[in-house]
Amino acid sequence: MTDPDAVVRRSACFTVAQGRDRDLVFADAMAALLDDADRQVQVVAVYGLALHDDERCVDGARRLPPAPPGTPHEHELDAVWRYEWRRDGR
Repeated sequence: MTDPDAVVRRSACFTVAQGRDRDLVFADAMAALLDDADRQVQVVAVYGLALHDDERCVDGARRLPPAPPGTPHEHELDAVWRYEWRRDGR
């Protein structure tokens, strides 16, 4: 997830996000991508943290820069409200 290529970082983060291993080292690696220069990498990091039930996904989603005009719906961000729903016991 530290590769200089944003496509590689995004792909690696997505793989870790959907993986079964919930080791904190993976969540920390995704959290480090919340400040990535590439917005799509940030979105996947937020998604991964939400799937790992990591509270940092909420702040990460709030800090995302606005989506460029014409950006399709980013379904990955729906994982944040699902995380909050689980967290709050609804």
